[in-house]
Amino acid sequence: MWIDDQILRKCQANVALSVWNPDKTMVVLGSSNQLATEVCEDNCKNDGVEILRRYGGGGTVVLYSGCVVLSLGIWVKKHFHNDFYFQLLNQAIIQVLKMKTGSDIDFSQNGISDIVSNNRKFCGTSLFRSRNYLLYQASIICDLNLDIIDRYIKHPSKEPEYRAQRSHKDFLVGLSSLDPGLTVDSVSHAMSNQFTSEVERQLATDCCPVFSDQVPCLMARVNRAD
Repeated sequence: MWIDDQILRKCQANVALSVWNPDKTMVVLGSSNQLATEVCEDNCKNDGVEILRRYGGGGTVVLYSGCVVLSLGIWVKKHFHNDFYFQLLNQAIIQVLKMKTGSDIDFSQNGISDIVSNNRKFCGTSLFRSRNYLLYQASIICDLNLDIIDRYIKHPSKEPEYRAQRSHKDFLVGLSSLDPGLTVDSVSHAMSNQFTSEVERQLATDCCPVFSDQVPCLMARVNRAD
């Protein structure tokens, strides 16, 4: 996906961050998702909705104007330990939101890597790993639009236990319904200005300088995509 490659092109930096708000609706599959199983293909085709695939895993998502999309590239010491990195990076998102709200709203991680409030999901995340390089992505729902989500993606073929077969309506929540101040613009601004420093605080001594010998492999992936 283009945003994956934009971050990988910056892999010679210790940390690279992109925060953006989609200006059109698109469907993004995880690396192992099956198109026919996860996506309402006919609706996407009829409406001209682009279907993309990211490098990282996780489930299929719909990105639209009510979402904030965050992509982070960072060099870390451990080759694996994905659960460890999910926990710390998701906690960085949670801390930025808590600083923004200054309230007692419940934010926590559930499933493999979802971020939820009162057991309802507002953020899905994914990881792509290449030895010491980590590409983390999060799609944050600020304004929930169930019509769009129901039209373009199906109930997932695999779901975390805590979802308990709930429909999109009963499972998802938008941040703006939890706090009117958590708009697309305010969340984008907060993540752009505070997320990187919070990541560096959460990972503490686990961040590391660029492994120059690994850069050609990452750039070759970008070149293949081109």
